[in-house]
Amino acid sequence: MVLESTTYPGTTDTVLRPILETSGLTAGVDFALAFSPERIDPGNQTFTFANTPKVVGGLTTACRDRAAEFYGRMVEQVVLTRGLREAEMAKLLENTYRHVNIALVNEMARFCADLDIDLWDVIDAASTKPFGFQAFYPGPGVGGHCIPIDPNYLSHFVLTETGYSFRFVELAQEINDSMPAYVATRGCRTNSIVTVRQPMELRFCF
Repeated sequence: MVLESTTYPGTTDTVLRPILETSGLTAGVDFALAFSPERIDPGNQTFTFANTPKVVGGLTTACRDRAAEFYGRMVEQVVLTRGLREAEMAKLLENTYRHVNIALVNEMARFCADLDIDLWDVIDAASTKPFGFQAFYPGPGVGGHCIPIDPNYLSHFVLTETGYSFRFVELAQEINDSMPAYVATRGCRTNSIVTVRQPMELRFCF
């Protein structure tokens, strides 16, 4: 049994496992229990299910290895983690990374507009650095069904379990949540329109 849905660390063991064990079977003994987050980028012709590395963590080493063997028949590379929570956290790190960096460039879009700086030109220039930089683009929010929600799972979990406030996520959420209203009320400059620069990427008027 493998859970692939993005969720907070501990879900597979503390939520899914008890449900499955109501059958009378024991996880790690009668069946293998693992977590392997989905990594699908719809429409991406370069990175597909088969050539995107599959992260796998198990309740036990045997569970992990069983799941890895299963996925190994379908994907080119399987990446093993120490346990379930490491695999669950890996997916949240991926999504939180995007969430925070989108918030960074969204906030830059606001003050660059006030300073009469072309942020798109800035991003293009910074993107020529062959290391240590990845381009993110401003827009009316963060898009998709994962990024606006998943980091909040982690923020809530961290606060509940440790009492620690995950300030990066909370600030990123605040900034990204404000973008739809900002884009709607700002308006576009004369002769400025929304243009398509690359597939799946819109250049908004900032």
